[in-house]
Order: sequence, then structure tokens, then C-alpha cells
Amino acid sequence: MIEKQKYSLSFFLFTLFLILVFNGLGTWQLKRKTEKEALLLSLAQAWVGEIYNLDKVQVPTPLKPLYALGQYMPGKTIFLQAKTHKGKSGVYILDIFHTQEGRYLLVQRGWSPKEHTPPPAGKIKIEGIVRTPSPPTYFQPLNKPPVYFWIDLDRLSQELHLPLLPFYLVAKNTHDPHIYPTDPFPLPRNHHLEYAITWYSLAFVLLIMLLWMIINRFWRTHDSTNHHA
Repeated sequence: MIEKQKYSLSFFLFTLFLILVFNGLGTWQLKRKTEKEALLLSLAQAWVGEIYNLDKVQVPTPLKPLYALGQYMPGKTIFLQAKTHKGKSGVYILDIFHTQEGRYLLVQRGWSPKEHTPPPAGKIKIEGIVRTPSPPTYFQPLNKPPVYFWIDLDRLSQELHLPLLPFYLVAKNTHDPHIYPTDPFPLPRNHHLEYAITWYSLAFVLLIMLLWMIINRFWRTHDSTNHHA
């Protein structure tokens, strides 16, 4: 009898603990939902603000629009391998843009199914969104020049013998009909409300089970008392 009571108490405490944990996870997901909504709003408004001249900005803010005047450097094209666009395999086209003030900017011009896409010649104006390179994931292959899978500005500076800026630009216009613009900030999906509902539902189910156990135990105790009486 004592062992059974200990088991019931342990089960009660463990179930109560799970209810608190699941409820906490649901609340955390609602907080993440609010944060994700703020992020999505800031990304959506990135093009709305004023576009600044790259040569007039020392340290631009990531995800902000910039424009630059100058020209692409011939013979400096880099291809990021294993990139897809609408289900098709291809490459990201990266080129070096030499600004009027003598700065060297890496520009992601867009996606192409093939590598033979030289940059436009002559002086032009480019616009885009400032990005800082993301570190490689565990599953990404190592860069082995001239084959690249992810952007490594330090390595590219050494390979190209150019002092590249510590950020790159995702171009708004590719200036080439064979290159498709890439999204400067793929919008993350906001599924946190569904996750919160899932955690709260689990907590609710456990709460019902716990209440059922308490009520059932109460009636069993009540019946046992009446029987002995």
C-alpha cells in the first residue's frame, strides 16, 4: 500500500513537472513568434529606407540598401557551387566591383544555370542589400579555389590579391538577362504559433489526465471510507 502511494505521488509530481515544462515551452514559442514578426517586418522594410552611397559610408548596417558607382573588374568572377533556383541547379555569380573611390566590393549578382557569364563592361550604378557572410554549416564542403561553396572574404582577398570590404552586396539588378536576381534575405517562415499551440495542447492533455487521476483517487477513497463505515 505504501509503495503504491509512493508511485502515485511520483507520477503526480512527474506529470505536474511536464505540465510546467510544456507550458513554459509554449510561452517561449509565443515570445519567439513576436521576435520573428519583428524580424520579418524589418526585412520587408529594408528597401523602403534611403539608399546611401557606398563610398560615403564607412561601416554600413547589414540588411540595409546601398548603391555604388564604378565598374566590374574583368577576370575576377567567382562561382558559388550547388545553388538552386526554382528547383534547378546552378551557381551564384560573384564579381568584384571597383568603386569610384577605389574600394573593392564583392557583389552577388545573381543565380545562373551556367558559369560563363562575364560582368558588364564600363561604368555603371549598382544597387543592393548589404550582407555579412554566414559561417559554413557542418554539411558544406570546404572551399578549394577556384571551387567555392560559401563566401570567405578573407580567403578571397588573398586569392584575388585585393583588399575586399568586410561585407558583400546582393545586387538588385543583375545587368544580364541570363542571370536571375537572388533574394537578399530569404524570409524565414513563422511557425511559432503552431509550435506554441502544440506545447499548450500537450500541457492541457496532461492537466486533464492529472485532474482525472485526482478525482478518481478521491472517489475511490470516498467509496472505501463508506464501505468500511
